[in-house]
Amino acid sequence: MNILNCRVDDRLVHGCVATMWVPKLHVERVLCIDDESADNPMLKNALRMATPNGVFLSVLTHEKAVENLKADRYQNQAVMIVAKSPKTFLTLVDNGIPVPSLTLGNLGNIDKTADSVVISRYITVNDEEAAVLEQLHEKGVRLEAKLQPADDAIADFYQVMKDKRKS
Repeated sequence: MNILNCRVDDRLVHGCVATMWVPKLHVERVLCIDDESADNPMLKNALRMATPNGVFLSVLTHEKAVENLKADRYQNQAVMIVAKSPKTFLTLVDNGIPVPSLTLGNLGNIDKTADSVVISRYITVNDEEAAVLEQLHEKGVRLEAKLQPADDAIADFYQVMKDKRKS
């Protein structure tokens, strides 16, 4: 399996993913893991329209994504996995799917809660997300915050998040 990037992005596939990440990484398949989108033909069509020509798109439920990844269904393709929540990637790791690093693009700005803390312009983390990111960190997943491929990543995102959530 050739997973080039795992990305948390509230909007799944949109301009930044389609015009910057996919070409930069030479992605052949974007795998969106989102139960709501997988079960909604209108959302699936919107994601298809946002995906560049020549790039395959799979919009799957969490269960189907784990099944397909475990079966190595995309074995010879360069894959980018995108989900709305870090919880999705914890599910993958807990099911034996390797996630060496996780790029945090857009997170938490759409559905802010009372316990949300702004970490960067594009990332707001609530208590539940912080707990999941801590579990990922403890399982050896490198966390980076990066909106665009050319951006400098927030060095040691986990520590920055911990520090900002304390203040």
